[in-house]
Amino acid sequence: MTAVALPVIDVHVHFIPDSLVAAVEKGLTPSVSVETGPAGLVFSFPGMAPSPPAQAALHDSALLLTSGTTAGIDLRLVGPWTDLLGYTLPERDASSWTRAYNESLAASCAGHPGLVPVATAPLQFPELAAREVEEAHHMGCRGLMIGTDIPGLGFDSPSLEPVWEAAAGLGMPVIAHPTFLVIPPRLRRRGLKNAVGRAEPALVALTELVYSGALLRHPQLSVIAAMGGGGLVSFAGRIVRNHQLGWSDTDVDVSASLDRLYFDTCLDDSTHLRYLVSRVGAHRLLLGSDHPFPWEPDPVGKVRRANLEPEEHAAVVGGNARELFHLGR
Repeated sequence: MTAVALPVIDVHVHFIPDSLVAAVEKGLTPSVSVETGPAGLVFSFPGMAPSPPAQAALHDSALLLTSGTTAGIDLRLVGPWTDLLGYTLPERDASSWTRAYNESLAASCAGHPGLVPVATAPLQFPELAAREVEEAHHMGCRGLMIGTDIPGLGFDSPSLEPVWEAAAGLGMPVIAHPTFLVIPPRLRRRGLKNAVGRAEPALVALTELVYSGALLRHPQLSVIAAMGGGGLVSFAGRIVRNHQLGWSDTDVDVSASLDRLYFDTCLDDSTHLRYLVSRVGAHRLLLGSDHPFPWEPDPVGKVRRANLEPEEHAAVVGGNARELFHLGR
C-alpha cells in the first residue's frame, strides 16, 4: 500500500490584512494610528514607541498565497504581526482592536484552502482575552499567537488562568512569541534585537509558564514556543535545578511541565534542529517559517537537511501541526 503524503504545515506566519489598515485609517479606535513612511507602514499605540516599519511583504496577500507553494508548504497558519498585539491599549480599544484584527485575518484566509487564521487576544485584560479567544474560535481561528511582554503580568500570573482555560477547552494551541514593549538600548544596534535579543524574553516567559503549573492543570493546553524556545531546552537542567534548590517558589513537577511544551523550527540551523529532536523528540517540533521575515530562507529544506528518520521528518513538517491544530477534520 502506498503511503499517503501529509500536507506540509507552517505554524509561524505573520500578516497584516489591508482591511485592518483601512479600518485604522478610518478611525477604528482613537488609540491606534498608522502612517505611511519611506520604509513601510508605521503603527502607533499608547505608551510605546512607534512600531518598526511594516515592510510591504507583511500585508502582501498575493505573496502570502504564492510564497508558501514556492517553499514547498501546503498549509499556513496565519497569525498577527506581534508588534501589533496592542497590549498597551485601554480595555474598550483593546476589544475593538482585537476583534478587528481577528476578523480581518479570518476574512483574509476565507476561501483559500492553504490558509488558516490564528488569533490575537488582549492579554492585559485576561477575562476579555478569554472571551475574544472564544469569539475567534467561532470565526474559524484554529490557534492563538501571544506575546511574552504584557504590562504588569508574567506568564506565571494567576490572572491569565482564564486564557489558558479557554484555549485548552477550545483545543486552540497557543504560539508564544517573544516580544518587547520597550526595546533595551543595547539591542537597538547591529540588529541585535532579532539576532539574539528575543531569546531572553522567550526563555523567561516560558520558564514562568513552566513554574506556574498551568500546563499540568490544563492537559489539553498546547503551547508552542516560537524560535525554538529561545534556548529553553539548553537551560532545562538549570530550570529544574533552580526548583530543586527551592528558589522557584512552586511545588509543580517542573520536569513534567517542561515536557508539555512544543517548539517551532525557526532555528536557522539543521544541527540545532537535530539537537532539539534528540532532547525533546520529533513529536514536539513543528515547522515554522517566520514569514515574511528573511530568517528562514528554506524552512522545509532545513528540516530535510537534519536527516531525521522518515517518521520523525513527517511529524515535524506537518504531522504534529495537523494533530495539534485539528486540521484535516
